[in-house]
Amino acid sequence: FLDQKLFEQLAAWLTRGAIVSRSSSKAMLSLEPGDAPSVRDLLLEHFRNPALEVEGKLGRRAKDKFNAGVSAEQFAALEARLRKGSPCLGLPPGSHLQEPEVTIDRFFALEVADAGTKCSGRARGCERAPTVRSSFACDDSGCPLDEPIEVLNKTRLSDCHIGRPSGDAAPPPDCLVDLRVSFSLETVVPQDIAAGAALIYERRKRRRTFEAKLWRIQLTHVTVGQREAFEVEVELRMEIVRPRLEAAASQADEALRITRELVAALRKLAGWAAEIPLARKRKRTEDFQAVDLALRAALEEPEVDAELRRCICEGKEAPHRAKHYLCGILRVRLSSVDEAALHRFAGRQVARVLQRQRSGTVGEANKLKGEGMIPAQ
Repeated sequence: FLDQKLFEQLAAWLTRGAIVSRSSSKAMLSLEPGDAPSVRDLLLEHFRNPALEVEGKLGRRAKDKFNAGVSAEQFAALEARLRKGSPCLGLPPGSHLQEPEVTIDRFFALEVADAGTKCSGRARGCERAPTVRSSFACDDSGCPLDEPIEVLNKTRLSDCHIGRPSGDAAPPPDCLVDLRVSFSLETVVPQDIAAGAALIYERRKRRRTFEAKLWRIQLTHVTVGQREAFEVEVELRMEIVRPRLEAAASQADEALRITRELVAALRKLAGWAAEIPLARKRKRTEDFQAVDLALRAALEEPEVDAELRRCICEGKEAPHRAKHYLCGILRVRLSSVDEAALHRFAGRQVARVLQRQRSGTVGEANKLKGEGMIPAQ
């Protein structure tokens, strides 16, 4: 038996549950061709989290990898359109135009107390050490200030790839633009958390932001060493989206409406970018030069050199392992280059090493056997 007070609390709880159940059981909007139900479902699942970031990006999808970014020509054309105003994207002509912002991002690897546990503090939840990003504003000369403007840990929840238009609406093969919507958690961490941590890499960003009611459109020129990328993204303004969903009679229907607006904006930007054909010959030349520089730089690093030498001398599967190891190194440094091109470059380099090993002198062969290594290139 329950006392009167507990009985009343239980009755109130059940009544609230019945109201929520009736609200959520209302007929949902029917899905239409071009909808992205996975984006809607993830938005429904995570929108209450104050650390949620939802952003869509333009890029190219190759096999199982999405390479964010467009060509320099496409980037310039999109910026010119947006600066004039785009009412279809919530940017009326004559709206305030923000000045570009230049920042430096530094990524640090943190040590994990228990190395045997899977860490969720890194994008896609891999088992490597989590990372933090310290962002620094730059002065007029382009040098970073001493104190970071923010220090974040970003955890990727999920990626949703949006299908291209098909049939007569499909873009020409020389100017395809793919879309991806990512859900992440951005958690503010103490500024001193990266003290003493290993610096993974540093990037410079020049970003221009266009503010609309429901989203921010951000055009970012990213530079990492010799590599550069031109990124176009649409980030939902969760401070607008969250109250809109909380006040909706049917949150599922409202999430679908928001998803449709977001995907329509991304497709509009992708359509404008697709009007500028990608110069394939120039792109291949740029990729060749970028991979060649990255390959030379990687092989000069003692850790990469030693690991590649070890892989080469490990039996029948050695070339395969060496190729994938080298490709992984290039993939981290050249995310904008097509995956197939990276495999070809890595395979050719390993083939050259094996050829030199087979045709080398006896002294070189003895060195390889004794040290388990190949000579640095």
